[in-house]
Amino acid sequence: MSAEPLDPAVLSAASPWGLPVRVVNEITSTNDELLRRGEEGAPSGTLLFAESQTAGRGRFHRPWSSAPGLGLWFSLLLRMGINDASVPALSAFAAVALISALRSLGATDAGIKEPNDVLIGGLKVAGILVETRVGSNPFAVVGIGLNVNHTPEDFPPELRERATSIAIATGTRHNLTEAALPLLSELGYCGILMRERPEELLKRWRSLLLPASAVRYWDK
Repeated sequence: MSAEPLDPAVLSAASPWGLPVRVVNEITSTNDELLRRGEEGAPSGTLLFAESQTAGRGRFHRPWSSAPGLGLWFSLLLRMGINDASVPALSAFAAVALISALRSLGATDAGIKEPNDVLIGGLKVAGILVETRVGSNPFAVVGIGLNVNHTPEDFPPELRERATSIAIATGTRHNLTEAALPLLSELGYCGILMRERPEELLKRWRSLLLPASAVRYWDK
């Protein structure tokens, strides 16, 4: 299957927030761009996808390999109160959505390595980076990197024993735009839970946590 570019019209029509979705060919980091746009007043529900990132990053500023045509690299801006009550649900929000989307794409053994790494078969398939800004108009930016069509050789050598993709795990490659649709739907639903029933969201998150014995790598 050849790598087709992401279709912003299809993504925009599927966005639960009803805003146009922007797709860029290359960027340093979608999180950095949405943090900037958030400071300038961008509305809740702003979504930015990139075909590739040159400086994608995860938690603790670890680099995230974001090659073109192989995965979904995007960030979502949410305007919300940032406090001790909201942060736990915010951290769980994207992980729960990812598990539901992955299972709909055939990865039935997906689970969460606490706090929010998403694994298939004990290997990392998705990472989440949540960054917040407080003040008079607080917001959060939720960055997601999901490995979709990688083969083992597509990962840098140092990641091949730690990372996987939907294609590796299920034997099926996906059109990236189509793969994004169930994820957008689940993010919308989990966003409602986060706002209205955060305890239910956290209960779902806890039910998806993997035991240490099921994790085939551990961050140093």
